[in-house]
Amino acid sequence: MKQLKVAVKKRHQQNDVTDPHDTALKQVLERLKKKGLNPMQMCHKLIEHEEPAPQDQTWSYDLVVAECKRLKIPH
Repeated sequence: MKQLKVAVKKRHQQNDVTDPHDTALKQVLERLKKKGLNPMQMCHKLIEHEEPAPQDQTWSYDLVVAECKRLKIPH
């Protein structure tokens, strides 16, 4: 019986986060998500801690959901 060898490699994703602000924001959102907060609670925490929103916007429920999707943070 012949034995087969299989090599599994990760695909290089071109959508990886490269902007340092995006990296920091992703860490903050993941930390809030890990605490079990929903998007509205996350929004209030981001405003409370004066985390800057992307593109000079203000934090809202829709913006939190959009950023979680863009940065691939599971719901």
